[in-house]
Amino acid sequence: MSRIVPAGLLNERGGQVTIEDVIVDAPGPGEVLVRIEATGLCHTDLTARRDALVFPVVLGHEGAGVVEEVGPGVLSPTVGTPVVLAWKTPCGRCPSCRRGRQPWCETPQATAGPRIHRKRDGADTAPFLRVGSFCRYVVVPADAAVPISPALPFSVAALLGCGVATGLGAALFEVHIEPGMDVAIFGLGGVGLNVAQGAAMARAGKIIGIDLLEEKLMLARQFGTTDGVRAGADAVERVRGLTGGRGVDVAFEVVGHPQIMAQGLDVLAPGGTLALVGAPARDAAFSFLPRHNMLSLQQVIRGCVYGACRPALHFPLFAQWALEGTLKLGELITVTISSLNEVNDALLDLQSGQGLRTVLVFQ
Repeated sequence: MSRIVPAGLLNERGGQVTIEDVIVDAPGPGEVLVRIEATGLCHTDLTARRDALVFPVVLGHEGAGVVEEVGPGVLSPTVGTPVVLAWKTPCGRCPSCRRGRQPWCETPQATAGPRIHRKRDGADTAPFLRVGSFCRYVVVPADAAVPISPALPFSVAALLGCGVATGLGAALFEVHIEPGMDVAIFGLGGVGLNVAQGAAMARAGKIIGIDLLEEKLMLARQFGTTDGVRAGADAVERVRGLTGGRGVDVAFEVVGHPQIMAQGLDVLAPGGTLALVGAPARDAAFSFLPRHNMLSLQQVIRGCVYGACRPALHFPLFAQWALEGTLKLGELITVTISSLNEVNDALLDLQSGQGLRTVLVFQ
């Protein structure tokens, strides 16, 4: 049975989110319909206004809810199961998946065809990052709806779907921080603070947070940073000063700006790794000296998408850590909204650096 519900649509590059009715189809074979209870507003939703290639698109990709209908052949999850949505679900068939490298899946699962249509003209509407959680109902592959404990509130569970997974995974799975390694994190938003939590869990040595806002530097101490540095032209010098001039073993760039990427490379010790976590513009570029950085210092620059997480394995684990108090989730939420009509203002606040995470809890 199709459903007609409002959704937050982006109809053109650089445009505002418009609230329009969409038609959500019933799930097809191997798919499930999820009633979204809460969705986080992530910086990546902002980048869609700059980088999206297909329009119209339903924004939102950090969602949690309840399975309301299953398509033919679906045995799990069952109707009524609380789930977190994964925006990158391994296909299990591509060369990377067959080699056991599921986080690097080359053809992530998606629905077999368009499942959302703009009501006013019937136009097929893409779900952003295969989720589209700025809508009360979404259809996703069954494997993308990961069951979690019902004890975890949806408002915090939603954060597992992107910001938490990306940040924690970057520190725990992508880079494999060893005990005692010194770490620098450029950007202390929702993702950067989860990098800090992951680095602390990995028993890093110094965990140095770098941000423009003093309040974020102070708040980051609660999430595991040991030192704070105000972002600016002298950030490299100050980070190196905190490490006796040696530099850090791992630097995480969580902003997506080439100038900060270059600073991240400049703070590395010999043999250090720069992990690019933030989402730059498609045409962004930064330069480095291969002879100096790669050959002489044997440094590494690596991309980091979704923290090399395996959602089916790691989402329930993260949820359990949150219930045990090992992982801070509720502390990441600074604003809660209850209507799609508030999304544009919330995205403006996000763009200006205000707060950490805004969560839309559907009423």
